[in-house]
Parts: sequence; C-alpha cells; structure tokens
Amino acid sequence: MTQSTTMLEVRDLKVHFALKKAGLLSEPAHVYAVDGVSFDVKQGSAYGIVGESGCGKSTTALALANLIVPTGGEIILNGQSLTARTRKEMKEIHKNLQMIFQDPYSSLDPRQRVENIIAKPMRQLTNMDEAAISRRVDELITKVGLRPEQKKLFPHQFSGGQRQRIGIARALAVNPKLIICDEPVSALDVAIQAQVINLLKLLQKELGLTYVFISHDLAVVQRLCDALSVMYLGRVVEQGDRREIFSRPLHPYTHALLTADPVKDPTQRGQVKRLRIEGDPPSPINPPSGCHFHTRCPYAQEICKQEMPILRDVGEGQRVACHLVEIVNNKPVSPVSL
Repeated sequence: MTQSTTMLEVRDLKVHFALKKAGLLSEPAHVYAVDGVSFDVKQGSAYGIVGESGCGKSTTALALANLIVPTGGEIILNGQSLTARTRKEMKEIHKNLQMIFQDPYSSLDPRQRVENIIAKPMRQLTNMDEAAISRRVDELITKVGLRPEQKKLFPHQFSGGQRQRIGIARALAVNPKLIICDEPVSALDVAIQAQVINLLKLLQKELGLTYVFISHDLAVVQRLCDALSVMYLGRVVEQGDRREIFSRPLHPYTHALLTADPVKDPTQRGQVKRLRIEGDPPSPINPPSGCHFHTRCPYAQEICKQEMPILRDVGEGQRVACHLVEIVNNKPVSPVSL
C-alpha cells in the first residue's frame, strides 16, 4: 500500500444510546453520541478527531475498535467491513487494529506484571510460542524506551509516562497497521506529553503505522496529524488537511477552538480571527434543530435554526457543514472573515 491508499473508511457512523423511560407511557429517550460521521484515513497517515468533551470523539474511537456496537453506518478496514462480523472474524481483524487508551492508570491490569500485559494480545490473537512471545516482549519494551528488566514489575511501580509507554508496547504487540489513540497524552504532564508524541511519531515512521488520534488539544493534533475532523455534538462540522484548517478555518466552531487553544507555531499567530463562544454545548439527548451549533454561534441566521447543513466539499482539501460559508473568487470564505 502507498500513503495515498485508503486504509479506513467510515460511512455515516451512528452511535445512539437508549435511556430508561421516564414513565410507563413515555417514549424512550436516546443519547445521540455520534450522529452520521464519515471520514477516510490514508495508509501511513495520522488522522485527528477533535472537539470539546462530550462531542462524541471518544465514542467514535470505541466504535472503530469494536468495543461498542454502532447503531448505524459502516466501518471498512482494508476493504473489509467491520459490521456484522463473527467473533472469529473479528479476531483476525484485530491483528491489524489496536488501541491506546486515555488513562494509563486504569487501562493496565494492576495484578499483572508488565511482561504479561504486553504478551496478552500475542497469546490471544497469534499462534506464537512462549519463547517467541518472550523475545517480542523484550523487543517492544526496548522500542518504547524502557529497560528489559522492568518487565518483571507491576504497573504501580511506573510513572504515568512510563505506563503509557507500556500501553503503546501492548498496542504494538501483534504488529497492527492501524492504531486508535484515544487522548493518549491528556492525563500526562506537558513535558511527558512531548516525549510520548515524539515516540508515536518515531514509531509511525519506523513501522509504517496509521493512527486515528482522538484529542481535545489542537496543539497536539497540529504536531502529529496530517488531516482531521472537527466534531460538535455528534456531528462533523469541518474536515480536511491540517495545514488548511489551522491556517484557514471555515466553521465558526473551528475558529472558536483555535481561539480557546492558541496555535503555538509563531508563523500561524494572528492568521485566525479570535472568536469567543458562550455557554456549554446542548444536551445530546435533545440536540437543537438545524445546525447543532446555532445556539452558541454569533453568526447564526434563521436557516441555521431550521435546516441541518450538509458537510460539503468547498475545494482545496476542505469540507464544511455551515450554511454561511461562501465561495468568493473560487475560494471558501468563513462568516467569521466576512
């Protein structure tokens, strides 16, 4: 495969959670955690999914990893649909798809030594003998920057950054091609975050890995990812190439995210108009009509309240779901810039 080959295709992914009825005669309510998300991930790239807490990005990650069952839509990995698969079929698929979890403190079994934590995927998903597994564990521990003798220790004997390195080693154990990273550095100190991001970049280059990287930190996404989707209340509001989105965001919500978390690249400073939004996101149980963002958008018009905007291609590698983005001189222009 070349980098231009699509490894992962997500089509109209939906994850809705049913809630208990409020009364005997009432209709059951639903949480619309993910509500029609689509994107493609190229082989050898890092794809970011960003947004506020509660926007649905981690639920998307869990659905991609087959840890929750989607309500609708399709996930295709290397041409194979992941929906309606048997347990045996998913076992084969999971050899190419692994996950790094957000919390390095709760994602590792405290009763297991590190060597068994890293070895578990190999015992479950491969036919490797114990001697080969032991050699692979030593190789992986060294690869993520730890010492082989540390494999005899328990997770509580490591720092947060070291624990996340163990989580990375576990994800690499069966030589996957796609790794889903669910906010893997958000629980770490800033200095340790940089070390882990550098390690992920090094491993990607060395092993030809493909990442889906979930984060609320745009600075981390800018450093690691090639392309990204911006999510708000279960929907994608903007997606495209990293450079285009960071230098020319189109959706007002993307502007607001860049304002809330200023870009650290000095060449990008001052290029994005500052935009503040007030209040918290609406409930995903009863989302607003039309554009979900209209209740917080200072540019909202009547059409925004009534019609759901379609995620449309506006050229130059960007797609945006906003009624107010105009094409001027063959270039998309944000309502924030008008």
